[in-house]
Amino acid sequence: MVREYSYKIPKSDVLEHCRNILVKLDYDIDIYASESDILITKPIKIRRGLRTYDYIVFAQVTDRIEIYVAAESSIFKRESESTVGGSGLIAKQSEDALPFSLQKKILIPIHKSMIKQKFRPRKNI
Repeated sequence: MVREYSYKIPKSDVLEHCRNILVKLDYDIDIYASESDILITKPIKIRRGLRTYDYIVFAQVTDRIEIYVAAESSIFKRESESTVGGSGLIAKQSEDALPFSLQKKILIPIHKSMIKQKFRPRKNI
C-alpha cells in the first residue's frame, strides 16, 4: 500500500515534517535516516477477528513523498501442522493487501495530517 504526495518546501525539511506528523499520530519512530531521506516506524499490532496484524509505516522522500504500509498477519496453524509441545501454533505470513477497513484506519489519519501540512496527494485515497 503506497500513497504519494508532492511538496513545495525544501527537501531537507520534508522528512522532519513527516516525522512530526507520525509522532503526533502516536507512532514510535524506529529508524530516522536523514542522510538517505527515510524513516520507519516501530511495528504496531492491530487485531481483527482471529487475526493479528503487525504493520509498519515507511516514508521515503525523493522528488515526492512516498508513504508505504507493510504488514504481516499472525494466523493459527491447523492442528495437523503444529508440534506436539504446543510451540509453533502461530504462523506469520506477509500481507500484500490488508483488509480495506484496516487500510482506511491506518492511512486516513496520515492522509489528513499530510494535507494539513500542505502536502498534496499525487493519487486519490
